[in-house]
Amino acid sequence: MPEVSVIIPTNNRPHMLVRAVQSAVRAGSSVEVIVVDDGSTDQTAEVCQKLEGIKYVRLEHNQGVAGARNVGILASSSDYVAFLDDDDLRLPGTLDKQAGFVCAQMLMADQEGQITGEVTGPRSSGEGAFWELLELDFPVMPISVVIRKECFTSVGLFKANLAGIDDWDLFVRIAELYPVLVLNEPVCIYRKPTKDSDQGSSNQARHLSRALQHQLQLLRLPRVMMATSAQQREIRRRMLNRVVDTLLWNAAHAIPQGANSLACRNIFAALRLRPSRALRVARLGRLAQVLKAHR
Repeated sequence: MPEVSVIIPTNNRPHMLVRAVQSAVRAGSSVEVIVVDDGSTDQTAEVCQKLEGIKYVRLEHNQGVAGARNVGILASSSDYVAFLDDDDLRLPGTLDKQAGFVCAQMLMADQEGQITGEVTGPRSSGEGAFWELLELDFPVMPISVVIRKECFTSVGLFKANLAGIDDWDLFVRIAELYPVLVLNEPVCIYRKPTKDSDQGSSNQARHLSRALQHQLQLLRLPRVMMATSAQQREIRRRMLNRVVDTLLWNAAHAIPQGANSLACRNIFAALRLRPSRALRVARLGRLAQVLKAHR
């Protein structure tokens, strides 16, 4: 039996899929690669027929990333599960270094796959990981984790009705019950979204606003309910501030790229969520400089 199953959902991107599959094969010494074709209408099926050693699952109707990942989990035969998007890459040998619910750093790349030099990833392991995840202060994505399969039996699968934040929701639910370990080295290459890319993460304003709303449900988890009311309010306050700050940071970086509509969406979302913080001069200083430079 393979040690790790790598699940790759794909939809109409055969030109990227081959590299993703090849990187998954090289990522471990005993890997099962499962490609879930989420209702593609192009040559994806033909491309997959030429890829040796993969398990190909075809979905006749598009179920979205969460639904496709769930199908892959159910089709897997390993005790550990990892995820890889069809436009990202796993680094060689990195799956052999992760077990349980383990996450690691990511190398960031542009839309052409060129590494930018940025490295991002979580910091805390153990008890602190759950609380940082709950506050969106734990930068982790499916591409950088390996999860023990029994976790899904305990907490359930991805929730398809939470498109864009379904992975965050799952990680919080797992971290409530299981220890989280952090590997302090990169294990993957993540292609950063842009305003013109077809990645779901390119619409971050909507996803962040939705995450803020969904946190109200996560605050009802048994482990959170054991905290005092004051502690729960502080968790909520910190996440709200973090979301507003991230939206303004996104706006400041969108304007030099000519993405004015994207910048406006982020600014309006920040103002709607917490006007007092969004309007503080200290928080708008970077944004004001960018606006002045691009008049």
